Amino acid sequence: MTDETSGPGSDSRRTFIKKGALVAVGLTAGTGATATTATANDETAVLQGHDYYPDVDFDVLTQFGTGTRNNFFERFDEEEVLGDPGDWEVYVIRIDIGESEGELGHLLIDTDDDDLDVEPGDSGTMDEIGSFRNRERNLIETEVDI
Repeated sequence: MTDETSGPGSDSRRTFIKKGALVAVGLTAGTGATATTATANDETAVLQGHDYYPDVDFDVLTQFGTGTRNNFFERFDEEEVLGDPGDWEVYVIRIDIGESEGELGHLLIDTDDDDLDVEPGDSGTMDEIGSFRNRERNLIETEVDI
């Protein structure tokens, strides 16, 4: 196959196709990066060990109201490992573990983050890396992208 030009100073058909493919790839990559930047919101979260699945997606179903959150902390954190319940928001999540209905769990996010913007209906992903917040209580701390 030869690169024949159709006139002085014009690109060959082959060069034109190559440039078009590069532009398309660049636009696609740029669009993906923009969409990711606009929607990614990293939050530090605490989960019970049995609710933590590395690099797995979840959906936020509901957020506990103040009374429900306080009752939850009375049973969940009797030793006040996490401090003041008012410093946390508690969400019920459905974890996508491959079963049709998923698995229910609790996601706790510290309210010290001024950019906290989590709503029922949001989706997120648990980070691949987690660390023990408290081994005795089986509490895992990890990042979540919401």
